[in-house]
Amino acid sequence: MLEVGSHTALVFVKLQFLGQRTRWSGTQFIGYTSGKAAQLPVVTEGESAAMTTDWFKLNPDHDVWVEEDVVHIPAICLKSAPGDQARCRG
Repeated sequence: MLEVGSHTALVFVKLQFLGQRTRWSGTQFIGYTSGKAAQLPVVTEGESAAMTTDWFKLNPDHDVWVEEDVVHIPAICLKSAPGDQARCRG
C-alpha cells in the first residue's frame, strides 16, 4: 500500500504490536499491516544507553516496515516516556 503523509523511521530495541495485525515479508524486510486501529509502542536507546518508549496510533490498513533494526511507521508518535514501557500483558 502506498503511504502518504507523516512518517517516522526509528532505530529500535523493541517493538510491541498491540491489536490485530497481518505479518508479511519482502526480500529484505518484514511488514505488518494493522487490521483495526492499533497501538505500537517502540523502545529506542539513546547515546547514553537510556531507553525511551514512544507510542504510535495506526489506522486500519497502515503498513509498518521493519528492516533489520529500523522500523518505518506511517505516523508521528503520540507520546513518549523514559525507560522501557513495553510490558507483557496477561
